[in-house]
Amino acid sequence: MATDTSKAGSVRERGRPYARSWIDVFFGWMSGLPGPTWLAYAVLVLPSTLLSNSALWLSGLRPWGDVDPQAVYWGVSTVAIVAAAHYLRNLAGASFDRFRPALGTGHPDPERVRYELTVMPAAPIAVMTVVLIAITPLYYLADPVGSQVEGLNGAGLVARTAAEGLSSVVFLAVAFQAVRQLVAVARLHAVADQVDPFRPLPLYAFSRLAAQAGIVLVVFISGGVAVNPQALASETTVALWLPWILGTPIVAAVVFLVPMLGMHGRLEAEKDRLESTTDGRMRALIGELNEAIDARVTDRVDALDRTIAALRHEREILGKLPTWPWSTGTIRGFGSALLLPIALFLDKKTGAVLKDE
Repeated sequence: MATDTSKAGSVRERGRPYARSWIDVFFGWMSGLPGPTWLAYAVLVLPSTLLSNSALWLSGLRPWGDVDPQAVYWGVSTVAIVAAAHYLRNLAGASFDRFRPALGTGHPDPERVRYELTVMPAAPIAVMTVVLIAITPLYYLADPVGSQVEGLNGAGLVARTAAEGLSSVVFLAVAFQAVRQLVAVARLHAVADQVDPFRPLPLYAFSRLAAQAGIVLVVFISGGVAVNPQALASETTVALWLPWILGTPIVAAVVFLVPMLGMHGRLEAEKDRLESTTDGRMRALIGELNEAIDARVTDRVDALDRTIAALRHEREILGKLPTWPWSTGTIRGFGSALLLPIALFLDKKTGAVLKDE
């Protein structure tokens, strides 16, 4: 992750289509630090963990320095979601670069598209940040027990809001950018003028990005369900968690599938064109073969028979050409991840029912 999306800089020099979000500014700062970027994020785990534990310390619920395992998890996961967003930003740029051979001359300003794929606009992220920081305390008021803020004093609530609000902002920013990328990728797939089933790798470029963006969202929500013992403790907490548990896999599936459908259609059309051409040749050859048989031209019959056999082999090859723009490994891993939060929800719910009985 040390190599950042530096090509976006050329767009900024010529005039940015929009200002960078504060998250992208932070990514740029992290990438500019000496040493590998992953190490910088690893160092951030300590202050993040201290912040998540400070709510308990400031409220006197735990002695200073005595860490809470759940607070440690949230401290680590906050840094993890930020690092994952940074990784996805770089992956978006790399995916576009891999797709460029297929794009050809289909878009008049490729660098602008690359900028939009890798950089979030400032205004929506700023609004998102303000709104989420403002409504996080409302969640605490709605169910202090389920949100586990009971007993926290004012200073503790501020620390808890800062820690939880930050992770929520970045989580939704990843979802927001994934949807923006969905639209951009769908347009790129529509205008690409070098769609060749025999050169599928450029056409697979965005499937990995879409899958991994979805996996990041799903894993983050799944982790929250797994470590939160109060997630399903009451009707209020179920009502708060269920939209995230069910909605996140749906959003992830849409983000992955929708832009791929357009390229699937184009690959199907190109495959049909190739097969139609081969079928036309086969029809013509069979006509020539019948003429040669009627004329008792044995050498010509043998030559045409070999040609038809070669053409039959070509048809078999064409029939096996894939038309879905992803690898088997990508779809298998993505499909498994989608079921994770639902499985955890059902497991916790079943456990809660059995415990009540």
